[in-house]
Amino acid sequence: MRRIATFLLPVLLLSCVPRTQEPGHPITIFEKGVSSVPTAGAGTGAALEQPADLQTREVAYGLSGGKTLSGYLVIPAGDGPFPGLILIHEWWGLNDNIRANALAFARQGYAALAVDLYEGESTRDPARAKELAGAVQGNMDRAFDNLQQAVDFLRSEPNVNRQLIGSVGWCFGGGWSYQMAKNDLGVRATVMYYGRFSHEDDLSHMKSTILGHFGEKDASILVDDVKAFRVKLKTLSGDHEIYIYPNAGHGFANSDNPVFDPAAADVSWGRTLEFLQNTLQAK
Repeated sequence: MRRIATFLLPVLLLSCVPRTQEPGHPITIFEKGVSSVPTAGAGTGAALEQPADLQTREVAYGLSGGKTLSGYLVIPAGDGPFPGLILIHEWWGLNDNIRANALAFARQGYAALAVDLYEGESTRDPARAKELAGAVQGNMDRAFDNLQQAVDFLRSEPNVNRQLIGSVGWCFGGGWSYQMAKNDLGVRATVMYYGRFSHEDDLSHMKSTILGHFGEKDASILVDDVKAFRVKLKTLSGDHEIYIYPNAGHGFANSDNPVFDPAAADVSWGRTLEFLQNTLQAK
């Protein structure tokens, strides 16, 4: 069955660029201290210095067009099995920002697999990021296959509870997190940070529960559309949650963005943890 996506590409791509920001590496802050995780060349895909209490490794989670799909996997300390999370990067690609987020989620008890929709490339250049995101948009089936292989890989890990899988994405990745829920790629919890959606989508057969974080001042995702999305979700089964953060813009959880809002970032992190606790932690 052909999967359907509803991205508005020009708006999506433009919305990912921090306004007035020089080309650089965005850092998403969800946990105090995450931004201080030591890196070797932020934004270049260089490895982080790994904490001793977590199991971390680069993994081959699938194949695409004859190329190996490589991701970053972090397993919490302990015996498990742990609920699993698929983390989907912003339009910059799989970089140390996303690796740091994987570490943060693992510290909260989640096996986190940061995937790579760009198949080996990350960038600091907005022009190149636009090209890479556009290439993904131009071959949606390949991207869906990438994500499905990631879910299958995470389920195959011995320390992961294969029944408790969720996804988290930001901007470009937030839209893809939504698409994983809409197209039933095997997740039961979906977190989307200012990602694209359509409140006109047919979600009547969706199995995942959605948590969405959006900024009131986001020029690329209108508040009225977010409110309509919230209304739509209320007609469905499940405890879906949509939050609109007052005076926050697109990318409010990104510390390199001029609209970075530490208070909104902290509140959204707490809500994300509570949501995942309610949807993914075994009762």
